[in-house]
This record gives sequence, structure tokens and C-alpha cells, in this order.
Amino acid sequence: MMLTGVCINAQNVLKVSNGTTLKTTGGVVITLQNMDLGNGGTINQASGDGSFRFTGTQTSAIKGASQPTICILDVVKTNNSKLLLNTNINIGSSINFIAGQLDLNNNNILMNATANISGESETNRIIGANGGFVEITQNMNAPFSVTAGNLGATITSAANLGSVTIRRGHTAQSGTGLTGSVQRYYSIVPANNSNLNATLRLKYFDGELNGQNESALVLFN
Repeated sequence: MMLTGVCINAQNVLKVSNGTTLKTTGGVVITLQNMDLGNGGTINQASGDGSFRFTGTQTSAIKGASQPTICILDVVKTNNSKLLLNTNINIGSSINFIAGQLDLNNNNILMNATANISGESETNRIIGANGGFVEITQNMNAPFSVTAGNLGATITSAANLGSVTIRRGHTAQSGTGLTGSVQRYYSIVPANNSNLNATLRLKYFDGELNGQNESALVLFN
């Protein structure tokens, strides 16, 4: 199945069956209004352009046995609806929030090294109280205020950190000495992890406070 230079408005389910490959060229926007994307075949936009735009007033899902690679993912969900992940996805270029939320639902988003998230706000953002994460890996040699993928972790260091993997999740954390947390955590793993003298700034939204007193928040690792 090849789509070239058109905008598709579909309803119910767009299903890519086993043995089928969906390719897009020429800046195709596939608009899925109040419908799911089911992938049992191959969706791979990594080396090309094109986008999937999820719109409408009802919750939609990305699902299926095969993990899709989407170049651009637009979230435009209103009326308290959202986009739900029922499978892991790869992002080649960007996730753009125009309206609504993307629920990880215990699944993961793996981002290309040059990909980013745009438009996140108090009302329009990634959530995932039930688990899952969004992850990016970038090379960082003496980074200055680098926020890889716009995930909200800003790093500055005069050292060469090498390949750095940043993972962001939204489940509240618990453990020895920790009775509660905000609904955002980070795992940051640099290839070179000595004498970094790094500065790290972490971002969160008020909607992720999870009942915590903002003035009493501290870092926990």
C-alpha cells in the first residue's frame, strides 16, 4: 500500500494486515478521526516523510502485533478523549501536541536521536500512570543546556558524556525512604560516567504533582 501526497480521513479502524507494508511519500497526512490504527504488518516512515494525525472526540488507540515506526505523530484529541498506546512505537521525527493527551498505557515510545516532542502543556502531554516510558539516545560532547528530544531533562557539562540514554516515565515512585512522588521520573545513563561535573535541570507539570507539596519536593535516586 503506497500513499502519495494525499490526506486520508477514515473512520473505525485503519488496519495494516500481516504481509502488508504501508509507505508514504510527498508529505502525506493520514488523519484518523475517532479511529484506531491496527498494525499487523509493516509501517515504516523512518527514512521518509509523512504523518499520522489522530483527531476527534473519542479515545483512539495504536495497537497490533507489529511495532510501527511513525515519522510525525500529531495528537489532536478533544472532549477529554486521548490517544492510547496498546503497543510500543518508534518515532522518526516528532510528536506534536495540538490537543489532548497520549497515554503510554504500560507501553514505550522509542525516539530517533534527532526526534523531539513539541507542544506539551498542562493539558496536552504524555501521561502514563500505569507504566511505560519515552526514551531517546544522543551523543553529548560538552553539552550546553541540551534537552534531548525535549523530554524535560536539560544537561550541561564540559565533559564528553558519550552516548547518553534518557528515559522518562510517569508512574509514581516508591521505595526505601520514599513514601510518594510526582508522576514523572527520569533514568539518565551516560556512556562516560566519571568526572562529569554536570548540571541537570528537570521539568514537570503541576498536573504531575500527584498530591505532593511542591515547596517540599527533593530529588531522590
